[in-house]
Amino acid sequence: MKKQALVTLTTLALLMAACSGNQEGAGNTVKEPAAADPNAKVDPFKMPSPVEVTTFKSVSAGAKLPAGDTVESNQYMKYISQKTNINFKILWYASGPDYDQKMKLAVASNDLPDMMLVDEQMFLALAEAGQIEDLTKVYERYASPLTKELYASTNNKALEKATYKGKLMGIPNISVQADAASLLWVRKDWLDKLGLQPPKTVDDVIAIAKAFVEKDPDGNGKADTVGLAGSESSLSVPGKAQRIDFKGFFQAFGAYPSNWIKDSSGKIVYASILPETKQALGKLREMYAAGLIDKEFALLKDPNQVVVSGRAGMFFGPWWSGGLIADAMKNNPKVDYVPYLIPDAKGVVNNMMIPVSNRFIVVKKGMKHPEAAMIYANTFIAAQRKVDPDALKLDFTVSAEYWPIGNATYDYADAVERKSDTLKKAMSGEVKPEALNPEMKEMYDKAMRDKQNPKADLKDWSGYYGYTVPADLLKTKMNQMFSEYTAVTKTMERKWANLQKLEKETFFKIVMGQQPLESFDQFVTDWKAQGGDEITKEITDEINKAKK
Repeated sequence: MKKQALVTLTTLALLMAACSGNQEGAGNTVKEPAAADPNAKVDPFKMPSPVEVTTFKSVSAGAKLPAGDTVESNQYMKYISQKTNINFKILWYASGPDYDQKMKLAVASNDLPDMMLVDEQMFLALAEAGQIEDLTKVYERYASPLTKELYASTNNKALEKATYKGKLMGIPNISVQADAASLLWVRKDWLDKLGLQPPKTVDDVIAIAKAFVEKDPDGNGKADTVGLAGSESSLSVPGKAQRIDFKGFFQAFGAYPSNWIKDSSGKIVYASILPETKQALGKLREMYAAGLIDKEFALLKDPNQVVVSGRAGMFFGPWWSGGLIADAMKNNPKVDYVPYLIPDAKGVVNNMMIPVSNRFIVVKKGMKHPEAAMIYANTFIAAQRKVDPDALKLDFTVSAEYWPIGNATYDYADAVERKSDTLKKAMSGEVKPEALNPEMKEMYDKAMRDKQNPKADLKDWSGYYGYTVPADLLKTKMNQMFSEYTAVTKTMERKWANLQKLEKETFFKIVMGQQPLESFDQFVTDWKAQGGDEITKEITDEINKAKK
């Protein structure tokens, strides 16, 4: 939960409320005339006549376009114009902090475009200030079948995320939930050499790490192997799994540091200060003291090298770790990592999910054609999912930032599992290759190129492997946890950086033996006193306010 260069929700609300009504805006930002016939047939992919829609956008400094193309005129802009009758006019664009600053000034002066893509904090501020359109009826009338199907795959949690006080105030993106799972990748070749069974519990993980460190599994006669790899960011556990993290380890203790969750009584609490986190830290401390975790894990500039060099026996990471493993196999073809899920003491696999949505298409209050937002989203989704034949003519290697209002992902929440099933059916002959879409056909071709020796081409192998064994693991029944709050409050803007620093330093000192485990209790006291309690109250109030 990083501190963002944006004004607080309260300040934004006051500034925007004060500016409300001072400007009509340009182009189509005028009040809606008499309502159209609600029973009239509509085209969810095209406006009946051309309309101009203003926007501004963020473009990273490193994003590149083909020669002759510009931010205002490129293949994506032309595609949308031709398919939808929507002609986007980019008022301005900027990168990084410059974009944040210009956005802040535009919002404060109520100088908003017709449509834009915003993060969660800005979405909440705009909704609270009443500066964006209610899109409830627009969604009901204009959302395409595919769009509705994607949102249904989230159990409608994405739409709930975009709902403020009972109204749909934005069109949310959809994050692929497979990216949340933290799998334990284990050197099976080492397990086999030492006669060890695969891990089923945390105790098994510890025992295997001990064997990997003490029994010379690489056979080089040196004490240079690492039981469990770690990194400088391992002790922070956001929703998305990272390579070389400890997320899966924490979750085996029912701990979800860095996330806001509900306790057993239903109250909002910060998981980093709970007893379960202390318990997990205590076990990591024991492992570090016993030499089972890389002694240099907190200092490594590139923790991947511990895996690539062949020294690491285990690491926690996401389903898409095939590329890292392929790099290790280039150095040693015998390397054979296999993924596992580690349950808690009750046998339950816990999984802190990633925020189902963190970007929102919003429409300025009073825009004449708010349905343009839904028509744009339908068309963008059809292109991104490659179900529109015309989209296959696009060069998707060009940065998606150059779509009219920027980049956001819209996919099935369970996209990886779906693709895994399709690949499996194609490889077994249940689905004919010619029936596959271009993405799946390419994956199928790679998988079938050398069935006898699938790792002969490591580039091909790493491109589809994640959709085989790792994706099958993702189908395991898990206890899905969702962070209750992922935005930024007023006090967080002032105090969160210091609280995160306090947390990070304390956790590392505990694990590395520089402070006793009991110092966790003082950390909790300090965290609460230095703004934690105040922030917890603000978050609780924000959540309750959004429901009213």
